[in-house]
Amino acid sequence: MAMTFGELSRALKNGAKPAVALNENGRKTARGSGYLLDKEAVAAVDVAIELGRPLLVSGEPGVGKTELGYAVARMLQIPELYLHSVKSTSDAGELFYTYDALQRLRDSQLGKAGDVGDYVEFRAMGRALLSAHRRSEVAPLLRGRHAEAWDNAAAPRRSVVVIDEIDKAPKDFPNDLLHEIESMSFRIKEYPGNPPPETPSFDKIERSLRPLVVITSNEERQLPDAFLRRCVFHEIPFPDDKRLEAIVNAGLANRLQRMGVKVDGDPPKLSDGTAARLVALTLKFREAQPDKKPGIAEIMDAAALLVGAGGSDLSVVRPAMVKLKRDGVLFQDAMRMVKN
Repeated sequence: MAMTFGELSRALKNGAKPAVALNENGRKTARGSGYLLDKEAVAAVDVAIELGRPLLVSGEPGVGKTELGYAVARMLQIPELYLHSVKSTSDAGELFYTYDALQRLRDSQLGKAGDVGDYVEFRAMGRALLSAHRRSEVAPLLRGRHAEAWDNAAAPRRSVVVIDEIDKAPKDFPNDLLHEIESMSFRIKEYPGNPPPETPSFDKIERSLRPLVVITSNEERQLPDAFLRRCVFHEIPFPDDKRLEAIVNAGLANRLQRMGVKVDGDPPKLSDGTAARLVALTLKFREAQPDKKPGIAEIMDAAALLVGAGGSDLSVVRPAMVKLKRDGVLFQDAMRMVKN
């Protein structure tokens, strides 16, 4: 199906319902359900899709950056999402695949080494790119166990890739991704050949099948200019009181389900006025400048606790909101202000 500019905004305008089923790295996930997309986020996603560039999402921790990728996948009816959580030891190549050279050496010493492809494990971006092509186009990369496991009959499909907290990575990580981000292709250097086999370039992927890449950053350090030029940027501010209350009500069912609570019938809501009081408490606490400000994740935990407690006593949410001992006094002050 051909795409024209404004794919996400058009889906929302036409009343598209979020997909019920979504897989994260091959397993079902409830993430992204109940997420409220604002017009700025929708516009940024539309631009990223149109330009074929990654969407770089910034904002303070807990504001919903990672969940944005899941919500977009659901709204665009994309059933597969691949998450890559960046670590301080991450290597850029791990975003595409890993190669277990040590295991191959051990097997060789025991006289049972298999094909080189048996020691390759495809990761988030690697799986997304392979899935976007017909099998015949990527067959040279599907060696060993992958040649048998990859579904010959599967049609090319679109997916979402979330690269989470890129600013945690070593300094060279973003620069090492520049070629792959530009070409949306990768090669496996351990495979025989000169050069080794490589996935087809970005322009060979049908537009409707191009992976949508969402990269999150807590802005803990400046990313390289060359990397930033290749991204579409969107910042998520912390919501105001009205939007925060809407987020609580919209996302409560999803939060309870992730806790293992079975939700049937109408989505659960806090009792009259309780959501507004919880929001007021959160904002007062944040205004007091605690060392660890509560984010959306904390307020959703607090809302779930209130549902479980079956009441409106805000004192029960203290353990969910206060993460450092020295912030406890500020929380109590905020409690008194809300009560008054």
